[in-house]
Amino acid sequence: MREMYCDAQGSVRLIEAPDPEIQAPTDVIVQVSATTICGSDVHLVHGHLPTPWGFALGHEYVGRVVEVGAAVSQVKVGDRVVGPAAPWCGTCASCRAEQTQRCDRGGVLGSGDAWGGWGGAQAELIRVPWADRDLSIVPEPVTDAQALTVGDVLSTGWTAVSHAVTAPGATVLVLGCGPVGLSAVHTASLYGPRAVIAVDALPDRLEVARALGATHTLAADGDVAAQVAELTSGRGAEAVVEAVGLQGTITLAGQVVVVGGRISVVGIPAGPIQLPFADLLFKNVSWWSGLGDLRHMDMLLAMIAQGRLDPTPMFTSQRPFDEIELAFADMANRAPGVVKTLVTVG
Repeated sequence: MREMYCDAQGSVRLIEAPDPEIQAPTDVIVQVSATTICGSDVHLVHGHLPTPWGFALGHEYVGRVVEVGAAVSQVKVGDRVVGPAAPWCGTCASCRAEQTQRCDRGGVLGSGDAWGGWGGAQAELIRVPWADRDLSIVPEPVTDAQALTVGDVLSTGWTAVSHAVTAPGATVLVLGCGPVGLSAVHTASLYGPRAVIAVDALPDRLEVARALGATHTLAADGDVAAQVAELTSGRGAEAVVEAVGLQGTITLAGQVVVVGGRISVVGIPAGPIQLPFADLLFKNVSWWSGLGDLRHMDMLLAMIAQGRLDPTPMFTSQRPFDEIELAFADMANRAPGVVKTLVTVG
């Protein structure tokens, strides 16, 4: 098979590799039909998320099961499935405490030995552990592109929103409109918001945010705090999702959240961040940060199948697997107009 492989800092390429094999009775092998490039893939290749060099890349995939382990009973050969970016065993202490995103035996697919040493999803085949627990069968009306989002970005954006919104009628402010921020914009519609305000520096991303349900879009180079105040009659936002991981947006979140409001942080900072703790303390603000809860992929797939969600607009480009190196370069170089690329395999 072929897979994307990172052999040194800044170096990633499509190579020939051995086909994965069943290693445990709970494994399955999936023939990948669609994958994509995530911002964290770029961070890994360029050393911003340290891991030993020499690893297959990618953690988002949809495909068909082609082989099952002896103990697998819930999925079968031929099933179209999507799996979580971070596999989880379901039985360790962290999983039993409902912290499956940090499973003691898990990690993140395609991220090297520092993150579990699993194979990558930017490949023609992938071995999936704990398949009965982790995999979701994709309903027939759901496209590969739609399903591809639930294994990472849609689940992460939804998790942030679910921690930030406490009641219908909230103003939801999303800072950053990469795929995770756009997913927060889109899933905010499930909570009956009064308004969904999206903020980003790139006009093309704000255009996608409008397609995904943003009622207002603001350019990041403006006075965002003043504009949010104007849109909310001076009150601010009850729910703020920070999906950038920069000092400026962390500080802004504390400025624009209402007294008693909530902030969810899913942006990953590249270094230390100063928290405006006094602002948050005196405003009685609740703060949540963390990784996406990937246990609810079935729920999100059902929402897509029912027509309540459609994350398709975030895929602004498409390439065949033969061009996946170009897709990676598009993401690494922030090619104009490219938010997320659907890579079709086979």
